[in-house]
Amino acid sequence: MLARLIGRTAIADRCALTDRFLVVRGDLRTYKIHLGSANILMEPNDAYLCIVSARDPPRRAVFSRSRRTGRLALILSKAFLLANDTAITDPSITRQIRA
Repeated sequence: MLARLIGRTAIADRCALTDRFLVVRGDLRTYKIHLGSANILMEPNDAYLCIVSARDPPRRAVFSRSRRTGRLALILSKAFLLANDTAITDPSITRQIRA
């Protein structure tokens, strides 16, 4: 499912799918987003990149997303952010990328 979605996006040429990671090539670094946890490792030394998402508004039980769909959305949002890493302005993220 992820391969089909990524292939239809503007960042498709910056992404590659491996058995455990979505690999995203930014301008500053290359990032590996783990498909199971959505954790990010930065190449060349596999340094961990911590990105804390904003809190979601409370959801009603009727509209709650499955874990799988939520994880897929999280992976995609991180991929779009990291593919355009030179546009990131959050100091807590840029400090880690440039370290």
